Amino acid sequence: LTAEVALVAARSADYAGNLVYSLTARNFNPLMAMAAGIVLAEPNEIVPLGVLPPDAIHTPGVLIDHLVERPQLA
Repeated sequence: LTAEVALVAARSADYAGNLVYSLTARNFNPLMAMAAGIVLAEPNEIVPLGVLPPDAIHTPGVLIDHLVERPQLA
């Protein structure tokens, strides 16, 4: 199965698109990123390169097409 577009929610991302998930989001989000043609990632925060340790990255940035930071509610 393939998808044209995948919407992926993440805990954090860096500017290269590497994603880190929380809890059970780790179950299907990496698979959807690999199965879709276009991947839109919506992290809670976007951090500079080098902040995320390489061992903590769940989805590499090469699979992500667009990053849209989730707005923080007051």
